[in-house]
Amino acid sequence: MFKIGEFSRLSRISVRMLRHYDKFGLLVPAEIDAKSGYRLYSVEQLPHANKITTLRDMGFGIEDIKRLSTLDDEALANELERRGKELRADIERSERMLSDLENLRRAVLTGSSLFDYEVSLVSVPAYDVVSLRMTISAYDDERLAWEALGAYMKAERISVSDPYIEFCEFHNEGGEGEGVDIEVAVAVDETREGSGAVRFYRTQAYPEVASVMIYGPYENIASVYASFAQWLEAHPSLEMAGNTREIAHRGCWNADDPSEYLTEFQIPVQTKTARS
Repeated sequence: MFKIGEFSRLSRISVRMLRHYDKFGLLVPAEIDAKSGYRLYSVEQLPHANKITTLRDMGFGIEDIKRLSTLDDEALANELERRGKELRADIERSERMLSDLENLRRAVLTGSSLFDYEVSLVSVPAYDVVSLRMTISAYDDERLAWEALGAYMKAERISVSDPYIEFCEFHNEGGEGEGVDIEVAVAVDETREGSGAVRFYRTQAYPEVASVMIYGPYENIASVYASFAQWLEAHPSLEMAGNTREIAHRGCWNADDPSEYLTEFQIPVQTKTARS
């Protein structure tokens, strides 16, 4: 048996943290000396101590480590795989942030503009779609709406149109309430009765839509709307006439590299009407 200081040196866990782990029932001493009250640890506890250290260094908190410590090898492997996916996603986000930071730094040094996307006028036909409308807490949570609609379509065996068309719209009405009012839609060959937030309908056709095509990961889209604003300022006879629509022509389902994604941004416009 080892005293707490000895076990601290063998496990590379500080005495303070050993006491902390004892308090939370994560690494409890094998024995407590009846006379001295010293915490005593066994050599058999070292593998468990090493696992705790490894999980801690991977970013798991005490409660998560306690839970993971009770899992069998297969379940633990699944949890570690999930954590690996989260870390890879964090790395990808950090790399994109670093790239955006460098692009902004170069723009600042050269005095160039980041908002140089080309805006063109196009017409948009009507589509028969299945859609889901919901309020999300932030624009980055758009995937939640797609996941919900996708699950519904799979459960109801809904056939999509050929060519495949999907888009999301951000609704303007609703004042300044909490959240983002979003609608995601997929073009379909047949219409049915909807359920709950899901509905089938034919979209509106627009004779004139301001359109921007952009390549690259979705994080690049923020500056697109500045291009729209600049374009509208340069065309004072036009005004926005409908919801903003984003169309993913190429995304994670048909392109492995985010740099190959192709997203179109559309805002319906019309000639300004006289206001009294």
